[in-house]
Amino acid sequence: MTSTTAFRALLAILVVSLASPAMAGKGFDYTYVDAGYEYTSGDDNNPDFKTARVDGSFDVFKYVALRAAFRRGELDDYSKKESDPDFTEFQAGARGHYSLFKSLDLFATGTWFYNSINGDDVSSISDAGYIADGGVRYKPFTGDIMKRLQLNAWVQYRSGDYDDTSVAFNPIIKVTRNLSINLRTNQFGDDDIYYAGIRLGL
Repeated sequence: MTSTTAFRALLAILVVSLASPAMAGKGFDYTYVDAGYEYTSGDDNNPDFKTARVDGSFDVFKYVALRAAFRRGELDDYSKKESDPDFTEFQAGARGHYSLFKSLDLFATGTWFYNSINGDDVSSISDAGYIADGGVRYKPFTGDIMKRLQLNAWVQYRSGDYDDTSVAFNPIIKVTRNLSINLRTNQFGDDDIYYAGIRLGL
């Protein structure tokens, strides 16, 4: 599947979700804040990213959540420079969602991003583009203990200088009513991404 085809398919899912109020999501919370550490292992042509990130999702409309994110950290092995330049990124977008069942949601997201790279021996470099994804949120188990586990998965395309298509796997483990452990990895693309953090329900 080409990147253009993947983006069109994800856009179609988003349009369907926005146009289907009778099927809108009810079983999952879309208002929360995530905070954690993300490591991106770049391929031979890309640097490694080591960033702290904060993500917010706000279900301000009935079937659509607004989203924003901030990443800040450094790059390893960037163009064979001696120093590791700083990396800063801002993201903003929206996610449409609806429920097939109480335990299963489908979603699609469109996100704009802007980032910059700065360092002692690196001139200011900026990049902008979009991220499109579509996938599922699933609660597979019942019972007092196992119902705390949520399994999410999606296909993601990112444009820009580090354009890539990957598959994300995202288990979330609820600790208390408003606090969860959030783990994620993106695989099957040019770069491998690993994330660990917490989710605070609002």
